Amino acid sequence: MPYDCAGAEDCDPLIAGITADSRRVRSGSLFVAIRGHAADGHRYIPEAIARGAVAIVAERPPRPHLLFPLPSGSSAAYLTVPNGRRALAELSAEFYGNPTRKLFTVGITGTKGKTSAAHFAAAVLGETATELISTVTNSLRRHLEQTTPSPEDFQRWAWEALRQGKRNLVLEVSAHALHQQRVHAVDFDVAVFTSFSQDHLDYFPDLEAYLESKLRLFRALKPAAVAIVHLDDPAALRVLQAIPAATPTITYGRSAKADVTAEDLALGLEGTRCRVHTPCGSFPLTLKTPGPFMLENALAAVGVGLAAGVPIDRIRERLEGVKGVPGRLELYRAKGGFAVAVDFAHSPDSLERVLRFLREFYPRVVVVFGCGGDSDRLKRPLMGAIAARLGDYVILTSDNPKGEDPRTILQEIEQGLCAAHPQAPYEAIPDRRRAIERALSWAGPGDCVLIAGKGHERYQLFRDRSVPFNDLEFLVKLGALERGPDGAPAA
Repeated sequence: MPYDCAGAEDCDPLIAGITADSRRVRSGSLFVAIRGHAADGHRYIPEAIARGAVAIVAERPPRPHLLFPLPSGSSAAYLTVPNGRRALAELSAEFYGNPTRKLFTVGITGTKGKTSAAHFAAAVLGETATELISTVTNSLRRHLEQTTPSPEDFQRWAWEALRQGKRNLVLEVSAHALHQQRVHAVDFDVAVFTSFSQDHLDYFPDLEAYLESKLRLFRALKPAAVAIVHLDDPAALRVLQAIPAATPTITYGRSAKADVTAEDLALGLEGTRCRVHTPCGSFPLTLKTPGPFMLENALAAVGVGLAAGVPIDRIRERLEGVKGVPGRLELYRAKGGFAVAVDFAHSPDSLERVLRFLREFYPRVVVVFGCGGDSDRLKRPLMGAIAARLGDYVILTSDNPKGEDPRTILQEIEQGLCAAHPQAPYEAIPDRRRAIERALSWAGPGDCVLIAGKGHERYQLFRDRSVPFNDLEFLVKLGALERGPDGAPAA
């Protein structure tokens, strides 16, 4: 990368840390100014220097006036680069010694299924030997509400994993992260494609741009890497075409043409039984996680295991040891004789798939859900129509409204619900606590209440505040769930 020095006698200061967030600058930091989606990091260069930055990397040269004048007498080295995001990724990787070159690194992308596939893959590779960076682990362990972290955080976590003696790294890779080049300098040994459907059209101009962003992960694969592709997905052909010719591929799915597939399926609320076929042999598999979509994600993990050289008997043993993924179709027994399902479904396709599965086992399904604010508005009426078509009673409520008025979001969901099914019974209750209580009061013996959209999340995000809230914890606090012998909510 061509770096140009400007405005400093010493162009090689000792760097103690790297960040693109001026609030995280400390004495000795290198600050990378990035023109972001909502703000231009160049405006924060003076603040970064005032906080102790000894070097600045930016796309624009320093100016004594206009947007970001350098503080008088500043001795910070100033380097200009063509692309700040690429610079941040490359500098972060170099600063931490390129840890992903030493770790067996797996990247998983897709509209849905990333988190479950990542957790299954980590189990297959060996949980004690694997660092898992997923939506769930970021939220619960690292208090970060982001699927793929910034390069400086990700590379540091990978470096720490190496220091702890870990051999593998499994990372969820979002379309946003690929578009913003957060994983530009990551050395992937395996890339997994799970699915593609509508989402994130608040950020991407159309579905084609959204798909193209995901394809970046596969186009950049080295010849020694392995691509793992869900063959049943309509976008599979586009993914396969994007993979370099020298890079080997493993396909998976229900299709008999897939390299990794399953037959003799027995789907139930307790889990799934089947027989898995792979190029290395076949084996029976009993998953404790219910739903055909969970089986698909487990098959992706089988592919990861094969790429890593894990014996199939160990792949089977480790998959059967997975008890569940937080916030992904967690089923509990309620005291009223009905079931409660907590699921992260927050896109049209994921909501439809979980509702179709539940309808196979319950005579009536009550649906509680909302849509996030400051995000894809086009999916709101679609999800309203799906809930009305597949649910017996729908209660619309707040998800994470963020900067939007919660009632406006509910009205947009209602438009789709009422247009598709004018007679569908529903209520709109913005307060999520009251909405859940109402659903529990409406359900009867044998029914199921699906609480969708937030899953594992621990907070609700509003325009001016963040409120601690978790669907399962609220159910426990209400005393709505039966307890098992160990005192935990009964599944």
